[in-house]
Amino acid sequence: MNGIKIGRIAAALACAALAACAAPESRDGAARDGAPSATRLYETEELARDLDQFRRIVERKAVGIYADRTAMTRALDEAERAVAAGPMDEAAFYRLLAPALAALRCGHSFIDPSPAAEARMRAEGRFFPLTVRSLNGRLYAVADPYGAGVAPGSELVSINGRAASELFSFVAARLTTDGRDAGRPRYDAERWFAAMLYLFVGEFDSFDVEYLPPVAAEAAVGPGPDGPERAVLRAVRDPALAKTPSGIVYDTIGGRPSHSFRDGYAYLKIPIFSAPDQKAYEAYLADFFAELKARGYGSLVLDLRGNYGGSPPPTAALFRYLIDRPLPFFGPGHLLLMPWRVAQKPAPDRFGGELYVLMDEAGFSMNGFLLALLKYHGIGTLVGAPSSGGYRCSDSTMSQTLRATGICVRFSTAAYEVAVRDMPAGIGVAPDLPVAPSLGDLVSGRDYILEAALDAAGIAP
Repeated sequence: MNGIKIGRIAAALACAALAACAAPESRDGAARDGAPSATRLYETEELARDLDQFRRIVERKAVGIYADRTAMTRALDEAERAVAAGPMDEAAFYRLLAPALAALRCGHSFIDPSPAAEARMRAEGRFFPLTVRSLNGRLYAVADPYGAGVAPGSELVSINGRAASELFSFVAARLTTDGRDAGRPRYDAERWFAAMLYLFVGEFDSFDVEYLPPVAAEAAVGPGPDGPERAVLRAVRDPALAKTPSGIVYDTIGGRPSHSFRDGYAYLKIPIFSAPDQKAYEAYLADFFAELKARGYGSLVLDLRGNYGGSPPPTAALFRYLIDRPLPFFGPGHLLLMPWRVAQKPAPDRFGGELYVLMDEAGFSMNGFLLALLKYHGIGTLVGAPSSGGYRCSDSTMSQTLRATGICVRFSTAAYEVAVRDMPAGIGVAPDLPVAPSLGDLVSGRDYILEAALDAAGIAP
């Protein structure tokens, strides 16, 4: 009885320590020099104190297992020189800190604007109106949800006088990722380009856009004799476009698993490995896999796209339905992870047929751990794009608020890894079947990754 109780306590503590998609655990350091304001000019002394606090976080408190210390020092020194030049508002200071935080190369580390600035962003923020995707180093408009007048499929050549592809790269370089991965910053910047442009570049009333219309863009024939077409797009106000860097991940909390039984295969979608009711989650999996077995389906498509991670219990619970022999989940170290360091026993209704796992660049933390285990043990066929996380990453995150500006900094304090050997660290898991989209796929919204998996399985979509 005591052993069971201790195991449950350890599991609860481990979930708190290793929860990639939980709310920030703590914020020490309240705004003590007056209430932070999104529009207030902060004096040099205030900014210098915040910069010193930030430097201590990224240089001393963050574990930084993949940190680029040279790039971090360079960014911090540049920030120090800019701060010494005179007062500035929070937005300008925030943009100075972002490159140093990105240099941590830690997918669990974020820098968010103050609550006041975030509230203003949601209430008054003006945003870029087009949905974009980056393909082969070029930036394309793939949707025009606000009727700005740029046809989907158009290549964006410039935005407010800056090369569109370079502007996109500038934004992506300020987003978090793990180690050497470059996929997740692109993935996140594509889906939240409007918000990240607002945060990392600035707020604009309008956007002067040069673009190539769809036919020229897809054929890559370049501009006509009169050059690219031009349009001035009015910025839009829509709270749905407002997003903080940590919100890209943490706002996915609450996603529920779903499934369907289709013609020739079963489909299971796990949007996040976070379960407010673990018993209910495990009951869901038990019911699904029991029905899968009873129906006699030989092919299962497991969709882990858009899944940034979560916590150990939901991930390990799924793992037990995919293995055919006892296997440990976590590697040595961290006594709090003992429930998953011991060999996990296959579930009674484990799936033994053909497994196809859909993956993308969001795959990080617990999702990256699971993908690494599946890859290592040769379980299923991984289909899609490389994950951003692999077998080793840092977590046990903490948060601090910079005292003057109220800017929020989230950082990792410990490293974790799963029970594999001889896999590369600091890079995501490569799919067995890589799948890349065409411009037509992006514009049409075609599910090209699912179609590739079904083709490999010999199943008509």
